[in-house]
Amino acid sequence: MARQRRVYAGAVGRLVSGPSAEDGLVPRTLAFLRRQLPAWRDDPTRPQANSEKSLNSSLCDFLDHRSRTDLPMARFKHESPQSGTLTVDIGIHGTEESTAIGVRMYTIYEPFFVLEAKRLPAPRNDREREYVTGTDRSSGGPTGGIQRLKLGLHGGRVDAAAMVGYIEKHLPHHWHGVINGWIDDLIGVTSADGCVWSSADKLQPIQVDEGNRTAFSVSMHQRRQGCSTPAIAIHHLWVVMDSPARVPRPGEDTAG
Repeated sequence: MARQRRVYAGAVGRLVSGPSAEDGLVPRTLAFLRRQLPAWRDDPTRPQANSEKSLNSSLCDFLDHRSRTDLPMARFKHESPQSGTLTVDIGIHGTEESTAIGVRMYTIYEPFFVLEAKRLPAPRNDREREYVTGTDRSSGGPTGGIQRLKLGLHGGRVDAAAMVGYIEKHLPHHWHGVINGWIDDLIGVTSADGCVWSSADKLQPIQVDEGNRTAFSVSMHQRRQGCSTPAIAIHHLWVVMDSPARVPRPGEDTAG
């Protein structure tokens, strides 16, 4: 007997107005991420991490564990392969053989949603603007979070993605202004990577959850020709990392 092919449907929904549980898998995933970010930060068993890679791995482990009960139609994969040799920080895959998001179908091997994460501020001065744009010193390839999503190097087959900001200094309103200022600086500049920037790329007004010390925004971006999707919505999910709720474990190194 032929194996039955199961499909999970999850419409993209109203991306700009915020996630709604009734709108499909992508908005449910966004709502799940918003709930879990402060829970991960405050988890007393979370290992102290002083690198972006370690933070991403820890966050992925936590999200994958919580999804078993809170979002069972999705699984989380750290460093999911993307274009060429690139990997995205976290790929979110369906648990059925096929997952429908709008008019597109995703197999178990393809993420229907991707998540890129950056520390704010960046760990080095030469990576200062990497949340938006950057260039690898060795290869000359693009390293910016928004930049790679605009170019289709990350999330090339999705039309919605997320960027997590690990805020380690200052507060969300500061970074909202700074990031939009970096985008302003790119408008009208000829870029070797093919990215074309406009005021439409700027982050929309920010929503701050003071109780959970998190913040949320969204930005809409046109992609270059040749991308599978002509535009992408990026949901910006920020978490202030110096939460007083988390007490380091005995013997844990808390040095920055």
